[in-house]
Amino acid sequence: MKIKSLRINNYKPIKNIEIDNLGDVVIIAGANGAGKTRLKDAIVASIQNNPLMEIEIEATRKEEADPKYFGGDTIILPKNTQNAKFVNYINTRKYGQGKYVGSLVQIDSKRNLETIKFNPVSFQVADPDDADTPPTWGYGKFIDRWRDFMNYIHLKVAAHTNKLAQEVLSNSNLKGDDILKKHPRPLEKYKKIFRETLPGKELLDINPAQAREFQYKDSAGQPLPFNTLSSGEQEVIKILFDVARKDIRHSVFIIDEPELHLHPTLTFKLIESLKSIGEHTNQFIFLTHSADLISTYYATGNVFFIDANQSGANQAHRLSELNTSHHELVQLIGENLGLFAVGKKIVFVEGESSSIDRLTYHKIAQTIDSEIKVSPIGSVINIGTLKTVEEQIRQSIFGVNMFMIRDRDGLRQDQITPLEANGHIFCLKRRHIENYFLDEDILRKVVVHLYLDKNGNLTKDFIKTEIKRVAQETLSFNLIKNFKDHLSANYSIKAPKLNLESSKTTETIIEEIVTGFETEINKLSIELNKSAVESWLKNETVRLKKLLLTENWKTEYQGKIIFSHLCGKVLKADSVRIRECYIDIALKENPSILEDIIEIFKKM
Repeated sequence: MKIKSLRINNYKPIKNIEIDNLGDVVIIAGANGAGKTRLKDAIVASIQNNPLMEIEIEATRKEEADPKYFGGDTIILPKNTQNAKFVNYINTRKYGQGKYVGSLVQIDSKRNLETIKFNPVSFQVADPDDADTPPTWGYGKFIDRWRDFMNYIHLKVAAHTNKLAQEVLSNSNLKGDDILKKHPRPLEKYKKIFRETLPGKELLDINPAQAREFQYKDSAGQPLPFNTLSSGEQEVIKILFDVARKDIRHSVFIIDEPELHLHPTLTFKLIESLKSIGEHTNQFIFLTHSADLISTYYATGNVFFIDANQSGANQAHRLSELNTSHHELVQLIGENLGLFAVGKKIVFVEGESSSIDRLTYHKIAQTIDSEIKVSPIGSVINIGTLKTVEEQIRQSIFGVNMFMIRDRDGLRQDQITPLEANGHIFCLKRRHIENYFLDEDILRKVVVHLYLDKNGNLTKDFIKTEIKRVAQETLSFNLIKNFKDHLSANYSIKAPKLNLESSKTTETIIEEIVTGFETEINKLSIELNKSAVESWLKNETVRLKKLLLTENWKTEYQGKIIFSHLCGKVLKADSVRIRECYIDIALKENPSILEDIIEIFKKM
């Protein structure tokens, strides 16, 4: 399930908040006292069947749409009235083996470490994950779940030791490796999370007979207690361990101040790690003050600002829909607040949709160098201007290294080579960044994860066929665009070069200029006559058709328009949502698809 819309009024300090069309990642910002935490509490209470507000819930799997549950793609939870169908649905959320599907997880801002009382552990204990997970497991306070987790993990390790012993007794022919495959060590997934989140540090094994806080080994091999980690590191590990305990899917995460105690890089790592849980079937609502989070997700259209002063009208403003008088200011603040204080490598993304592209580039960059920050600069049509802008910015800010990335659109290789010569401007090898979003294997996984295949038609083969069909339909569009690029790149009127000798009169200079332009115009009339243009267009049509016979069209065709049509007409879903899921899956399962872009960041 996911929250599609919500409405709440007269819940102090909230006067009236209405938010529609929530995506998979929602950022709700606002000053202290605006009511963010109250909003979180009201959402949690309403899903717990204490309806303080109106919420529209959307099904994310077929089971939820069943008549005995939602009875359709959505279900309304009205204010002050319990919806019997939804109450029944929530009460059925009982899954064994550590599963937690179709419910809610709240992570409040009170996450300070406290002394934990460890219960005695018997090695004859049953596996705690063999019991059903209650439907309200994720509703309580985070610190209570953390206390429970620390006792749980010791019970889990003890039960695992017991299972291994029982397996050896009952199956003496099994080898040790086979037994461990059948019963993997429960601490291994937490060790992996610890290692990937805090490179150079390793979580140490625990002994249930001597229950205590975690210990870890630093890069020098020295064992240290968990509380010697920084407050930010402790916070991230606690949150990730808490949610890793359950196999959480199709659920709503609502997280208050995820940036608390965290460096922006660690905040991004936390959020991306959270989003990977449940293979992108979960929804995440972040209540935050973080300008970095606002700027990173601004282009998704799911960033909202709560106006504490407004009365009567809706206090929640979708930043991407603010009017022109406010838009530039909001975008400037959101995209650049704190940016220069964070990292020493800043990458400006050039292009008509650069604000949307920013999130894609940022995710790829973080896999290479956490110090890289990405900011959109819009479209710079003239490549000479692009180079000049990059050089001036880089020279004007001491100690910050500047780079730029742009689409290949409209550039020949002989133009790209000098542009990239200084090592600070890079062009994609494919026409647009969207050309990297056309892999049918990844798109099929996106379809499954986002519950888009409600009729069972969007198979991998169907998606592959449709991608090719859409590409074929854009042949004429590509021909026109290529011709415009051809004219722009080769046939601009050049001012004549003059040798300004002091002896020349103004009459002589005028004559030379007029003669020079006449020469350029005659050259254009010769090279751009009807026959020459017709010949060029016919040859380009043949070339474009030949590209369709191979996979080379994915490099040169207009990926932007193809991807847009594919999302809107075939997959019938929001293109930004599909992009975000696509990039997550590609980076995790097949990063070679993005190798061109990865190599650009490695060069930085």
